[in-house]
Amino acid sequence: MNKRTARLVFGFPMATLAILLPLLSGCQGWTMDYGRPAAQFEARDAIVLAPNHLRKKVSIRGRVSGVDTSDPENCIVKLDHGVTAHFGTFKRAAESYKVGEILHLDGIVKAVNPSGITLDPAFGRDPQAPFTPVRP
Repeated sequence: MNKRTARLVFGFPMATLAILLPLLSGCQGWTMDYGRPAAQFEARDAIVLAPNHLRKKVSIRGRVSGVDTSDPENCIVKLDHGVTAHFGTFKRAAESYKVGEILHLDGIVKAVNPSGITLDPAFGRDPQAPFTPVRP
């Protein structure tokens, strides 16, 4: 094997691995898109169950109580029982939900306090996808 062939054979996979490893290990986007939820629960149970899932992906079902897209860089969808979902710059996605509508969403639990939980980032999920909520 000559030097050029060796560089192609061994150099390319190492370079690819060097680029992809940080992306796959620290990126919440990958977790949001492909990661399985650590838990699924109803919005009414979120304050009790979410502390055990801090910084993990969860699926939540609840009724939309408000949508705030006044800051296009920080669009927010609020569910009953204190669940706040940060949709980031996805204004159209946030605006597609109407107050009173039942929403299924996935998100990373960023914060939990006695008045509610924050999912950041968050995004709507297919309501037909399997949803088996745990109970407190």
